[in-house]
Amino acid sequence: MVQVIGYAAKKAKASLTPFYFERRNLLDHDVMIDIQYCGICHTDIHQVKNEWGRSTYPMVPGHEIVGNVSQVGSKVKQFKVGDKVGVGCFVDSCRECDAFHQGLGTIL
Repeated sequence: MVQVIGYAAKKAKASLTPFYFERRNLLDHDVMIDIQYCGICHTDIHQVKNEWGRSTYPMVPGHEIVGNVSQVGSKVKQFKVGDKVGVGCFVDSCRECDAFHQGLGTIL
């Protein structure tokens, strides 16, 4: 497990405050990114405020990130440590929900 820090809302409409949590270790097809910058879009604001009624807290908003690859899984071929990357980052798709089966998820 990897100890990380993010800025999280602990409840609906709360200010973002430092939040320490653990990420799982990399799997074979994973890329770990040392995030340098993160955009907060209006979707994130809706989520933090629980305006759609399905938010889970604590929540670290921000899925548009830029940083440097710090580790790669054993089967990763497209990226190497030190690469600069930018992603609209949605990770760990369930690969079972309706959105995924409608083609709204992408697997590299």
